[in-house]
Amino acid sequence: MTVSPFVILYVEDSDYIRQSVAELLATAERRVVGVADAAGAREALREQNVNLLMTDINLPDGSGLDVAREALRQNPRLPVIVCSGHDLRGVAQSLGPTAHPLRKPFELDELEALVERLAR
Repeated sequence: MTVSPFVILYVEDSDYIRQSVAELLATAERRVVGVADAAGAREALREQNVNLLMTDINLPDGSGLDVAREALRQNPRLPVIVCSGHDLRGVAQSLGPTAHPLRKPFELDELEALVERLAR
């Protein structure tokens, strides 16, 4: 029997950051779906069985918070990581108990530890 990979949807408009973080997070047990905007995130949420949403707040075509809210309406238990250069603790709290803030620039080991904790 094949075990399905843990799917991370990563929404980040910077191609370099998106590709670099996706490469670092991908393992034999984790698959990263990287998209550059809110439209791509909505499409991926419809087409993929997403286990974790990680989104930047400022996207070229909207807000990562709106994407997170929509994803949480579909699956209230979905773990969400919201990323920004600003303090997001209050914002993450407003999304609910499955949301976690991650302030940019973040350390890769900090991200890995958070993802590992949420993947359980």
